[in-house]
Amino acid sequence: MDVYIRNELTVDSDLTLDQAAQQSVKLILWLLDCQEQMQVGQPKHLELSHTDIECMFKATLYLFECHSQYGDKLVEAVLMQCVQAHAIIRRFYNNIETDRKQCIQELCANIINGTRNGHTHAPLLYQMHKAYAELQPEWSIIKDMDWSAMARNRVNNATLDAARAMELNVHTMQMRQLVRRICRLSTMQDIKIALARSMQLIRNCDLWLQLFREPKDSLLYTRCYMLRQMICDMLNEGGTACSASVCFVHNIYNFVANDNCSGNLSRLYCWLMHVRFAGALGSYLQDYWQHQRVLQHLQLDDMQCSTMELPLEEMLYLTHLLLKPKSPCRSQFYAQLKSLPSPVLAQLTDLLNKVAYVYS
Repeated sequence: MDVYIRNELTVDSDLTLDQAAQQSVKLILWLLDCQEQMQVGQPKHLELSHTDIECMFKATLYLFECHSQYGDKLVEAVLMQCVQAHAIIRRFYNNIETDRKQCIQELCANIINGTRNGHTHAPLLYQMHKAYAELQPEWSIIKDMDWSAMARNRVNNATLDAARAMELNVHTMQMRQLVRRICRLSTMQDIKIALARSMQLIRNCDLWLQLFREPKDSLLYTRCYMLRQMICDMLNEGGTACSASVCFVHNIYNFVANDNCSGNLSRLYCWLMHVRFAGALGSYLQDYWQHQRVLQHLQLDDMQCSTMELPLEEMLYLTHLLLKPKSPCRSQFYAQLKSLPSPVLAQLTDLLNKVAYVYS
């Protein structure tokens, strides 16, 4: 962000509304994401450098200045260009219009109370405010802030943060942390490699489930959406083309097969309400059966799944689940299976009928 701010941002008479909106979208999403991490994250883990703080100050200053020039027109233009977090963005601009000093105080309080050794940043904040106050008088509020009281309030803030964190379960927080780390990478190829590696290493399906449940009004929605599409693309490639898909589907099997109270099955069905994901998982299973030669030699009355090279038992169980009456993608998946060669489909249907009683 430092490079972008230094090379791209200028506020002069030639700045058009479209330019201001385009730059404001990038800045506001980044700034609000930083604020969210400071508010609901774990302060002992989040570290800020001098450059990070300077970028947050410059982004805030620029957003103030653009809003001064264009007002509500800018707000509407930003919302038009941004597909996510409309409520949060509108609230930010409402706060700017109501009380800029309060916005600055909250930013400083988040830096002090929401980061590792945040109290050590107080002298830097005090020193930096002088130059900003020459451009926008509201920044002079920093010199009057009670840093000692802010530090004393950190315990109370920690209690509030804990309460706020309870609203986000641990899997949601872990998922968002993972998304942020992956999406910091500079190229799409690096992002895909990191995602594939994560699919191999992270066995907890609760985390991946939260990725597909991230609401559209979230600051991370666009990034979550991109990673979801990548996961679906890998599943569509099949297990022979992508080892990450093999681990991912295996973990889905464990998610439902090792659950005693069957609550995870309902959660899987909620997951499958995402049409693209349901189609991708169905395509993975369809591709598996398409290339599964063992069906031709399988003795249905004496199935020895443990001797198979591929996880036949796992694929059979997942196929059974996607075809159950309660499955939200039953019709879609059955239509995919109908593309199998007739002998393979007949053998698979016979096998499913034989094991349906056991699975039920």
